[in-house]
Amino acid sequence: MKAIKLASVFAVTAVAAAVSTTTIAAEPVFKGTAGLSYKSVDKGADSAGSEGEVNIIGDTGLVYFDLDMEGDSTGSDGGFDLDEIYVKQGAVQFGDFDGSMGDDAAFSAGVEEDLDDAKEDLGTGLGIRYAVSDELTVALEVAEGENKGAIAFNYATDVSGVTLGVSGGASSDEHILTLGASIPAGIATITAFYQTGSFVDTATTDKDASNYGLGLDLALTEELSAAVQYYTLDGEDSAGVDRKDDGLVEATVNYTVGDIRYFATYVDYEDKATADYSVVGAEASF
Repeated sequence: MKAIKLASVFAVTAVAAAVSTTTIAAEPVFKGTAGLSYKSVDKGADSAGSEGEVNIIGDTGLVYFDLDMEGDSTGSDGGFDLDEIYVKQGAVQFGDFDGSMGDDAAFSAGVEEDLDDAKEDLGTGLGIRYAVSDELTVALEVAEGENKGAIAFNYATDVSGVTLGVSGGASSDEHILTLGASIPAGIATITAFYQTGSFVDTATTDKDASNYGLGLDLALTEELSAAVQYYTLDGEDSAGVDRKDDGLVEATVNYTVGDIRYFATYVDYEDKATADYSVVGAEASF
């Protein structure tokens, strides 16, 4: 651990010394959605919500940032979230990223809710990344407010139109490995991933994960599309204690007329103690 922490300190110092003071002025880009949705719960209270979201994205050539402002279909007011802000200098990037690279290879279908609890990572959003090539990136990572370092990597390549990926990370007491594929097949795109790892769930409990995902996107017409995603969490919640059946299926239908997208999605949990629900809504993108 001391070696990882010392390496992080030296790497930050070296990168900071190499960064040029020259920046390129750039106007921030505003994009997002506006609309309404309604959530219907099989065992619980229904609720209306906003589909409103604004992304403010800026790139000066030296610094990149992404600031989100949004509400959600649960009826909450949402808030501000600085997804990421980092420095770029050649093949090196350092700062606050949108999560660890450990689950980058966990490809999924474009379902509306995308409840991706089956995508574990090490929770290390800060770091220093180095692009070894167009396909391979390696990193030193650390969680906000902590001093436990981790190493991580992401590799993705196209083989005859099929995207194959492998990503992972490791610290002194946790590790993760993710394998994924995205396969185009006419109007359909099939996605799949497998993930294994060991995590410190609490101060006294370790959790082993063996997670799967399988997705399907269908471009039926220019206006009509559909997506189906299956996630399942397997492994152990603690030594010798298997996880309960935590799988779920989500199916989404989208219909776009002009600038308006109408959607309906349904989430079905294998664990019947968790309430299934549906969301319908409409939104415009800008």
